[in-house]
Formats: sequence, C-alpha cells, structure tokens
Amino acid sequence: MARAGWRGDRPLPLICLIGDPPAAEFLSELARRIGEADPPKVLFAKADAAAGAAMADHPDSEEHAADGAMRLGPPLLPLLEVLRDRLAEDRFGNQRVRRFSHFTLVDRLTRQQVHPGESRRERAEIAELLVAWHGRRSDPEKTRAEATAAARAALPLWVQIVVAVFVAWHRPVRYWLWSRRVWPFGREPRWLMRQRFMLPGHSTSFLGFAERLTARQRDGESLEELKKLVVHAFLQDLRVVYGAGKLRLRRWRRTAYILVLLDSITEDNGGWELLRLINDVRNESTDHDPLLIVATAARLPDWLAEGRTLQPVHRVQTELDTWLEWLPVRRQSLSDDARFITIRTPIALDGPPSDADESAWSALGHIRPRPVPVPARRSFLLAALTAAVTATALTGGSWLWPRIAGNCLPSPRSGVAVQWSADGRGGECVGYSDNSAQLFGDDERMRAAQRAIFELNETAEELHAVDPERPLVGIVYFSELTKPRGELGSTDSVTEQLTGLLLRQAQANMRSDHNGPLLRVIVANGGYRMGQARQVVDELLAPLFETDASLMGVVGMGSTVDPVESAIGALGDLGVPVVGTTLTGESVAGRSPMYFQLVPGNKAQAQLVKKYVEREGKPLDVYQPKNVTGDGFLQSLHDEMVTQVGEAPFRFWDGAVATVKPTCGTDRIAFFAGRQADFDGFLDRILAECAANLPTILGGDPVARFVAQSDKRDKASYAGISILYVSLGGLVVLKNRHCLTATPASQVTPLCSSLRDLRNPRDKDKEAWRGFGALLNRANMPWIGERIGIAYDSAGVFLHAVARNQTARNRIDPSGRSPNRAAISHELIEMSCPTSPDAPRGNCYDGASGEIDFRTGRAGQSRPITILRLPNVKDIAEPPACVLMLPSDPVHCPG
Repeated sequence: MARAGWRGDRPLPLICLIGDPPAAEFLSELARRIGEADPPKVLFAKADAAAGAAMADHPDSEEHAADGAMRLGPPLLPLLEVLRDRLAEDRFGNQRVRRFSHFTLVDRLTRQQVHPGESRRERAEIAELLVAWHGRRSDPEKTRAEATAAARAALPLWVQIVVAVFVAWHRPVRYWLWSRRVWPFGREPRWLMRQRFMLPGHSTSFLGFAERLTARQRDGESLEELKKLVVHAFLQDLRVVYGAGKLRLRRWRRTAYILVLLDSITEDNGGWELLRLINDVRNESTDHDPLLIVATAARLPDWLAEGRTLQPVHRVQTELDTWLEWLPVRRQSLSDDARFITIRTPIALDGPPSDADESAWSALGHIRPRPVPVPARRSFLLAALTAAVTATALTGGSWLWPRIAGNCLPSPRSGVAVQWSADGRGGECVGYSDNSAQLFGDDERMRAAQRAIFELNETAEELHAVDPERPLVGIVYFSELTKPRGELGSTDSVTEQLTGLLLRQAQANMRSDHNGPLLRVIVANGGYRMGQARQVVDELLAPLFETDASLMGVVGMGSTVDPVESAIGALGDLGVPVVGTTLTGESVAGRSPMYFQLVPGNKAQAQLVKKYVEREGKPLDVYQPKNVTGDGFLQSLHDEMVTQVGEAPFRFWDGAVATVKPTCGTDRIAFFAGRQADFDGFLDRILAECAANLPTILGGDPVARFVAQSDKRDKASYAGISILYVSLGGLVVLKNRHCLTATPASQVTPLCSSLRDLRNPRDKDKEAWRGFGALLNRANMPWIGERIGIAYDSAGVFLHAVARNQTARNRIDPSGRSPNRAAISHELIEMSCPTSPDAPRGNCYDGASGEIDFRTGRAGQSRPITILRLPNVKDIAEPPACVLMLPSDPVHCPG
C-alpha cells in the first residue's frame, strides 16, 4: 500500500512464493479478500501463467483486417495481454485502466506481418497500421456525424462547406501532428522516441522506428531489447494512470499500488521470463512504476536459484527490509535478481501455522488502503470549482485575482480585517490581523515573527479564560509591512520592532511566576511608506477600537510622513493613545494630546551633531536630498540643522544619491541627513570618490536600520571602514553589547535574557516561537538592535500603566478589574521618574532604553540620544561603541 512519499515513486519488489499447491491457494484466498469490496478498492489482476501460453498457441491468434491486407501475428509476450484485459475490466469502476495506448501500439507493431517487396510498399503498410490505430479513438465520431447530418443541411451553404472541409481534413491533420510528435497530440510517439530501448535515436523519424519493430524488419534487431520495450510500454501505461506529476490529482486518488497475482509460473509458460524482463527494465530505466507482482512457482529457475536461501513466509518483513537496503547497490550493477524477493511457503507436511506465522499475520495481515485525501475527491473539487466560479462571477475577476496574488482575501476568522489598496505600483494589502489567518509582507523573518506573536495571542486568551482576574491588554502595532516589488521598504526595522514586542509579550504571557497583565498584539499594515495609514485608521482601526474595549492604544507608526501625522490626529480624536517608536519629526506631538514619543526629536539630533562637530573641531558637510516635500522627518531635520549650523554646510543631491559630489578630507565630517534607503549608495559614493582621503562619516538616525541589515553590510569594500551614526536607543545597544556572549547569564538584562530564550528554544516551547528563534540564529548578531529595545518598551509602558492602575488606585468596589482606555491614557501622562535616588519610584518605568518620563515631556525631550561608532561595517559580530551621549552618562558612555 502507498503509505508515505509520493504514490508510485518508490521501488516495488517482485515477490515470488515458492512451494507446493498451498501457495496457489494463498493467491486465490488473497484475490477473494481483496475483491470483497464492490467495487474493489485495490486494482488487481489474478492470472494463471499458463493462460498466456495458451493464447500464443491458439490457432486464432492471428487477426485479419477486413480487406485482408494486414495480418497480425502472435504476441511477443502473451501474458501481458492477459493482464491488460484483466486490469481493464469494468468491475473496478473508476479505478480501472481505461487505455493501454503505449502497450497496444508497440504490441501491434511487433505483431505486424508486412508483405515482402519494395520498401515503399512495406512503409505504406506500416503507415496504414498507424492510421488505423490512431483513428480507433475517432470511431464514435462517425455516429455523431450521421446524427447531426440533418441539422447541418439546414445551415447556410457557406457554413456547410466549412463543416465539410473540417470533417474531411481534421482526422488527417490530427494524425499528421500525432505522428510528428507535435505537442499535445503525439504523446505515444514522443515517449517511444525518448525512451532507451531499441535505440530510437538511430531512426530518422517515428515511422522509421515503427518499421524496425515489425516482424520482418527486426531480424537484425535484438529480440531481448524488443521484449524490454514491450514491457516498458506496459509499465508506462500504468505510470500514466497514476499521474506523472506530484500535483496530479489522479495520483492522489490512487492510494494503493496495482497488484498482479501470477499463479504457477514456469520457464515454459513465460512467467519467469516476464519477471526477468520487468527486473531488467526497472534496472535500466529511471522511471518508477506502480506495479506490485506476487507470483507462485513450484521451484526457482537455475539462473535465480544460485546463492539464494529460501526463507519461511513469516520472515517476509525482514526480507523486504534487507531487499530495500541492498537495492541501490544491486540495481546499480544491473543485477539479474535485484528486484526479486523469494519466500518459501509451507507445505501440507509442515503442520499448522507456527507462532511466528501467526505473529507475522497479526502484524501484516490487516493493511487497508487509506481513504482518498479530501482535496483530491471529485465532490470536493466540484464544490471548490463551483465556489471559485461563483465568486468570480459575483465579484469579477479583476477584483479577485489581485487579492489572491497579494494574500488579501477576506478572512472568515474574527480578528482580521483587510483591504486591497490598488495604485500604480501594483497594489498592496492593508489592514490588521491578530492571528495567522492573515500575515503581512513577503519577508520570511517578518512573517515568522508575526506567527510567533499570534501564537502568544492565543496563549494570552487561554490564560485570561482560566484566570479572568489577570487583565488582557491589547495594543496595535501599526507600521509599514508591505512594499512594491523592487523597493527596499522597512522590512528589517519592522522585524526588529516585532521582535521587541514578542519578547515583551513572552515575559507577560509565558512566565508563571506572576499574575500581571497579559499582552495581546494586533499587527496593522499602513502600506508602503505608510501611504494608507489614514485610510486604515478611518475604515478599519476606528471600528475596531469602538468594539474592543481591551485595546489600550497604538505603537509603532513607521516614519514621519504626512499620512502618519494625519493618522495620529485621527486616533487622538478617537481618544486612542499612540506611542511612537521611531518618529522624530518636531511637529508630531502637536497632532494629538494623546501622542507619546519614546525617542528624542530632530531638534535633539541636530544639537547632538553640533556638539560633536564642536568637540572634534572639524568643518561639517550636511548631505540631504533636495526634494523633501511630504516627508516630515527630512523637512524637520533640515530645519533643525539650519537652526544649529546654518545653511552653508548643506550639499544637496537631486534624484539619485549617486549624483552627490562629496567633499573629501580626513579633516572633515560628512553628515548623512537622508533616508536609510540611500545610505549604502551614499557610502559607496564617498568610498569611490575619496578613497584614502575619507572624511569622518556620520549618519543620522535612519542609518541604524542599515546597521541592522547584515546583507547590506556584507560587501568587500566595507571591510575596515568605520562609520558613526546617531542612535535614538543607544542605551539598548550599550547595555547589551555582549548580550549573547556574556557569562554568567545572571549578569544580562531582562531583555537580553528573553532574547537568549528565543534564540535557544526548548522542545516544550511553542512551535512558532521555536521557528522564529531558528531564523534569528542565522543572523548571528551578538548584540541587540536599538529598535528591539524601543519596541519592547512601547509595549512595556502600557503594561506598566495597566498594572499601576489596577494595584495603586484605592477602590471602594474592588470588582472593577477591566482597565479603561481613558484611565490608562492618564496613567501614561503621569508616568514620571524622580530625580532623587531616594524618592519613591512607583510610577517610573525603567525600560531597556532607559527611564521613561512623560510628565516632563510627551515628545521624548528627556530621553538620551547617542552617537555610536561602528568600527568595521563588514563585521556584524563587533558591537558599536559610544562616542557621545546627551545628556551625558559616564557609566554607559565614558567617551
């Protein structure tokens, strides 16, 4: 039975049962049991080998055509004809082999008795046979043509002429295409000219090869090769029945191999010859076939008996295992007995079955074909086709197919809402999801991170159902998760932030030593460069926040562009707090009174760059794209840099960054004030133009995304090149520079400890968690990227606010355990850290990126900002070091 692997793609043995009449009785009983089902579930044929010999000796074995011109002699392998007829019997229903086209064609050619004489006459007879054989499938068309003759008579004359020409010529044309192997008509000739037996390549055409197979022309050919071709054609028809491709449904509908039971084979009746030919064909061809043969014989022939010891029938499993082990070696050497398994059956004098016989039967005697897989059943296919046609008819193909290609079909599961946003770049799928029914993007690591997050969402809901006293806190991570083909996008930055959320989620949902809030993360996509952010808020997120009171706010928000600032304002109007992870535009905080920022803005960045330039005492060149319309980050950074250093240092590029003209010199500082997508081009330009006279290269905060991309940094020209960049979460990096290599583990931060658990999963951990951890290990980066820590803190502030609201507020009625979004917003506003080390710290959140104080300022005014040095751009294992930090911190940044 076919129980593993692709059906038909495993070698099958020739099982020979050697013994007295009980062996034949075994085949009869086996055939009875297999045929009990109606129709039988296993396609099988039982034949007495003597039947084939009788057919060969029968006086009516020659078939005569109606005109007597063609004569067919006796078959080369008559036993195959018997098996063909048995396997084609109607008692098998849809399982039967309906056509043996390859075998029948070869069989007829080998039996063709052409008239001696001119070669032209002989070839005409071959062509006549091929035309007759090819036209056999068109006979029913004659009846249909006669039935419609009266209807054609009523047609206009010109239509009758066209129909008459088609009827007269379609068969000759179809035969011409078939005989010349033109796809899709010439399947049999095409296969015959490609297979290995009888060397078809020595013939100039299919007609010439067919002529070589006839009885008169094959005197100079190898009879053994010809018989192998006949067997090969028979097996090819069985392969066609099972389907040639792995995705062919007919292959999946057949869950058992074809079984042939041959009774009483001898050398004289051709049974042993047939098995030997099958053995040789399987050795010499590279194609598997689905035929399993069980044969009985009184004794082994001399050519097979040498060196063989017959084992008792209860050792058949051991014999099969040994055969499988040695088959590769034996078939490679084209062994005459590579495919044979020979078993001794008990005779009457052996007595009743032994304990070993009974044990073997109990282990092997109850094999049943497995059911046809549901997707391969005709009823399922009909229902699926009907549904697809109906959906296409109702919605229109132009609506359906882009959504299928973009993985953006509406999901029946709750927690998912998506829309297809069509634009000039081909469209993208935007919306939100809290489960694996909908994943955004096509990056492997980013999708794996989403699966792991959604897995922990299920854990949170399960724990909340068991212990309703633990608040279930939901947040929406809103960012850019898709991009047009060929664009860079923000895949690495988003994956880092998803990782940070996952680590914070794991601490809340996977630890059993506390009863704090549980965390559920909804992933929302605003499209490429967050271009659809406002649309997603208005049409999808607004209804979600109205119906789901467990959602406390939004984190992330991508980058400072107009659609993001508009979306922040809309969320503020809904009373939804937003915690920005990497936004630095100075105008963002004014869009909503409920906006909070975890990183300092561009004003602090410009002040930091000015401080560094003054300390180094070198002239500054600021490089930025000329057109910054609609990009709040670039516009804000330009304005703040002008305020700090003036207009003179600016060097603009128009269009591609390759047009920039850098100013070289080791005594200069080149500050990159553009987007991450352009930084590697800018760096390449500096290296090409300045060579050994490089300026100090300093990148703005987007360069942190470049630093996180190991594939971008892996260039030979970057070896030994040092760069500086502004880090918005420098403390995350500095406190975890040796995160995965530090020992003992007790000295690492909580964030690092969680990352270690993720990258070293245990067997009992959840499946998606383990899968994402395995992908992270490929990166082999021993320190934590800043965006991991910032996103980790963005979820942490909500959990901290909920925990404080639930425990620090004195309540008259303690039953009110569900957090309120408005109350949590005020908890965020009041979040502050004391300046004195002795003061109470109950409302202070000390996160991976440092202490968070929103009372001092919601726009990250009190947050640290750092310049880090990457000593060797190409070496991803060497962590950055601190160059300058504001406000100063001699503990983490002695430089």
